[in-house]
Amino acid sequence: MKTIAKALAAGLLAAALTPGTSQAQAAEQFVTVQPAGQWLTSLFVGQPVTNAAGETIGDINDLLFEKDGRIETVVIGVGGFLGVGEKNVAIPFRTLKITVGADGARVVTADLSKQSLLDAPKFTPTEKTVYMRAREQAYDLGQKALDKATELKNQAAKKIEEIQSGKGTK
Repeated sequence: MKTIAKALAAGLLAAALTPGTSQAQAAEQFVTVQPAGQWLTSLFVGQPVTNAAGETIGDINDLLFEKDGRIETVVIGVGGFLGVGEKNVAIPFRTLKITVGADGARVVTADLSKQSLLDAPKFTPTEKTVYMRAREQAYDLGQKALDKATELKNQAAKKIEEIQSGKGTK
């Protein structure tokens, strides 16, 4: 019986002394303040991208990470208006230059022309985020609203035409 108790106690002691098992060590895994020199990805999404001439060539829609955490690819939205008709183009993240402007704001530049991005092949992700699904739903709703508005406009024009020709009821 004492042998089992000793073995159990030795096992518990070994577990307590094993790295990564104490509460103090677990607490070291938490980051409470953003470290200097690190950026939030949420600040990049929506960030305009300019070229060397200062022309806005698109905006950052997403970042692709490797399993080890390195950002490898940036997805830039080009064309369109307020996201409608916009096309996603992916380029290597290392091609971006990130600097700080005179006003202290982050400036993201790429040595690309707007036309080269418009001519580039469309990027298609293999998985969709909640944000992507929401944009698709908003686009679908907007398209349905536009279709309904066009239908109502045509009905109104037809009714006006009937009234003016004396065929419709007043």
